[in-house]
Amino acid sequence: MKGRNQYILHLINLLVFILLEAAALWLIARNSVIQRSDILKSVSAVTNAFSSGAGNIGRYFSLGRINRRLSEENVALRRENDRLQAALSDLAVPDSLLTAESPLFDYIPALVVSNSTDRLHNILIINKGERDGITEDMGVVTDRGIVGYILSTGERYSKVSSILDIDNMASATLTGSNTFGVIQWDGKTARRTVMHDIPVHTVFDDGDTVVSSGYSLIYPPGIPIGTVGGHRLRDGVNYDLTIDLFEEFSRLRHVYVVSRRDIEELNALTDSDGEEGGES
Repeated sequence: MKGRNQYILHLINLLVFILLEAAALWLIARNSVIQRSDILKSVSAVTNAFSSGAGNIGRYFSLGRINRRLSEENVALRRENDRLQAALSDLAVPDSLLTAESPLFDYIPALVVSNSTDRLHNILIINKGERDGITEDMGVVTDRGIVGYILSTGERYSKVSSILDIDNMASATLTGSNTFGVIQWDGKTARRTVMHDIPVHTVFDDGDTVVSSGYSLIYPPGIPIGTVGGHRLRDGVNYDLTIDLFEEFSRLRHVYVVSRRDIEELNALTDSDGEEGGES
């Protein structure tokens, strides 16, 4: 009981002190123009600081909405890019630009909720599943590279076999010489992969860009993958190129699942199981 009374007494003393301070400031401000100006500046500075903090907090909580909008805009741009590429490839057909079909590929934005980069068989988990139209063997990409392919699906989530898997392969092209080879990770570092089967007569330089070839059934052509960072001769007939990846897999967050409209027809015409599932 005594402790409670002391607490109430301290609280009363604090309130009286605050009231007296407020009264003193009011009297000073009333009787001195200079001091009133200084007090108003101090009050304004404190108010601005609180307003700035509140604004930063509001912007932080709005980042999710902004990112979703940007993902939707990127999907629209990708669809338009695919439509224009399809039209340009059919320029021999009169009025093809006006009658171009809908894009061959469609894109479903997703977020990475789990990711590994330090294993020999790395996987990702994304927040889109069967209810979003995701099925097995769909490709997963970003604007900075091939990410992998859908290994299995649940109702709301899907498992992705990462390109950072020593068993996962994909077709790629050297843009300078238009020579294609096979991308396959060597398990050493998440920042590099290896491009195999480049003929010894191929002309290339360190720094040349590597993109997806389009020969895969699941990855669109022309997606930037990385640059040539080195090479070594294998068996005297082919080069193995070290590719510095554009995408930082350790910081991967936003991805796009690729849906191809004619995949069932293509699968019916191919006998190779290797081209399905990211050519693994």
